[in-house]
Amino acid sequence: MDSIIEVYNKIHSIPLLFAFAVAILLPFAIIVVGYMIQLLGEAIATLFGIVVDPWMAHGLINYLTIPGVVLHELSHAFFAYVTGAKVIEVAPFKKDQNSLGHVYFRNRGNKLVVALQNIFISSAPLLIGTIVVYGCYCTLFVLPASLLWLKIVVAYIGVSMFFHMTMSVADIKVYVKGIPLFMCIIFILAVILRLTNVI
Repeated sequence: MDSIIEVYNKIHSIPLLFAFAVAILLPFAIIVVGYMIQLLGEAIATLFGIVVDPWMAHGLINYLTIPGVVLHELSHAFFAYVTGAKVIEVAPFKKDQNSLGHVYFRNRGNKLVVALQNIFISSAPLLIGTIVVYGCYCTLFVLPASLLWLKIVVAYIGVSMFFHMTMSVADIKVYVKGIPLFMCIIFILAVILRLTNVI
């Protein structure tokens, strides 16, 4: 542990090296976190599948967590709209072969804008999902015990979102397209923040 801290401190003391490390690791950390959440969801579904048929367990979880599916797709649509992409179709819950819903969009703008669109639109469920899940978690502690029904609703929304704050294979393919320019932006920001001792 001490050696890890020592290596980190050495890297941190060299602003350009630190910024480079952040720029390389951060984009892939987003994919890894999403994948770990997906694995956790699959593990829960597998455990549930011990009690009932495995296929039925996955189906039940998907249909019982519909609010998460809807929030997943709306988060894609929100970031598409905010980043200036053209939203073609939003299907918050439309079961097809590989997904429970979809958002079709068309990139608009220069290469930098398109790269940012690809990054933020594809990772939107993880970004928005983190806010929703954390918000639900905090709300549970604020609500009085007399509002048990509301606590149950909030917990249900949080759990539903958690199961669907992952990136699909299609999302990752779009995300990867934006990584090179995204790394350049992160590098520049990390250098500035490191030189000003913000990070």
